[in-house]
Amino acid sequence: MKNKLFILNLLVIALLLGTALAGCAPKATPTPAEEAPAEEAPAEEAAPVALTFITWSYGVETIADNIKKFQDLNPNITVTHKDYSWLEYHDTMVGLFTAGSAPELVYGSDHWLQEWASAGWLEPLDEHCPNVKTYNVEVAPYALQGMTYEGKTYGLSYYADTMDFVYNEALLKQAGFTEGPKTWEDVYNMSKAIKEQGINEYPIIMAWSQKEGAFPEAWTSMVYSQNEGPNAMFDADLNPVFNQEGSAAAQVMEWLRKVYEEGLFDPASLTTAEIDQVKSMQAGQHTFTIFPQYNMAEVNKPGSGEYAGQFKIALMPGKSHATVGYVRFYAMTPKAVEEGKVEAACKFLDYFGGKTDGEYKVVKRWAVENGLGFAQLPLFDDPDVIEAFGKWGDVPTIKEQAKLARAKEGMTTWYGAWDVYARAEIHKAILGQQSVMDTLNNMANKWNELKAQG
Repeated sequence: MKNKLFILNLLVIALLLGTALAGCAPKATPTPAEEAPAEEAPAEEAAPVALTFITWSYGVETIADNIKKFQDLNPNITVTHKDYSWLEYHDTMVGLFTAGSAPELVYGSDHWLQEWASAGWLEPLDEHCPNVKTYNVEVAPYALQGMTYEGKTYGLSYYADTMDFVYNEALLKQAGFTEGPKTWEDVYNMSKAIKEQGINEYPIIMAWSQKEGAFPEAWTSMVYSQNEGPNAMFDADLNPVFNQEGSAAAQVMEWLRKVYEEGLFDPASLTTAEIDQVKSMQAGQHTFTIFPQYNMAEVNKPGSGEYAGQFKIALMPGKSHATVGYVRFYAMTPKAVEEGKVEAACKFLDYFGGKTDGEYKVVKRWAVENGLGFAQLPLFDDPDVIEAFGKWGDVPTIKEQAKLARAKEGMTTWYGAWDVYARAEIHKAILGQQSVMDTLNNMANKWNELKAQG
């Protein structure tokens, strides 16, 4: 009996000891399949961002529609658009900048870039927006130059254009010529033949009123076309070179004096505005002119006159066929950086001046729907652009002229004051009121005076 009790006690002790040891043992780790699924954290919505975008008053309905499309793609970003007249735009923006009331995004222009960038009113985009350097590779050189200050890119092109030499093909054929001029000597000889045959009293017309903004650009285009390479007007240190004997500028001034004296150049050119220049070309009163390319859509518009469809672009006559190109662009201000809105601003810039889904959507829209020129060279190969531009011009010639175009030299803070002075001096030389070299030396002296003042 005692043995049975002893064995029973051992069994109880063993059972109790096993239970205790089991309670102290580590618990088995469940396999992934056995784990309860963790609840996923809800996706964090991007914080709302408000941007203000200021432009001049052109195509405001299209701008509004583009903003709507951008906001549909980026529902956390709200863009408020304001616009001012082109004539008031520069001074309005300078007032906002100096008052500390600038928006995050603005339209800019090559002839204001040095003033605005040197004052710290714009941000270098290539330091903030990663896609800018990629876009730069596809931009016409003149436009990239016009958006660059001290080696940094301050814009993405909204609109870019060239000054073009245009002729009336019907009148030229009437005079016995089968192709457009290639040199300024060709223009002179063709003009003489046209005048002698009584086709035009004045074969050449320009919009060179002293108040006409495209006057200095057209004149500079002629200088560029006679100069091989850069430094047609100034050297690398912004010293004038145009007043040297035999310079491209001197050659152009001598040519202008000759065609004026011989009655080939309409004297009304010196008081003509762009709109009257276009109308006189449409009426067939002249055969040759220089104007911004966007006017081609107007002169060749069906039903616009007897010669609609007869106007052609020739590469700017001369040794190099270079011309002036200019650019207007989207820019970002320091306010975007100060308020932590750079990412949103860069998205805006990508959409409006860069690519969306691999395509320059907004720039292309302006080109196809409004006929605006552009700096993005791949668009010249776009079928829709070719169709739209082909209605009023020869796309390969337009593309070639864009590649040969150059930004205006000397774009400094004092350029505007010098430009106004130079217009009157050029008039004096054309009219024979002073010699060509006196005119160019006066222009150079004025430049140096303004440069010294800074």
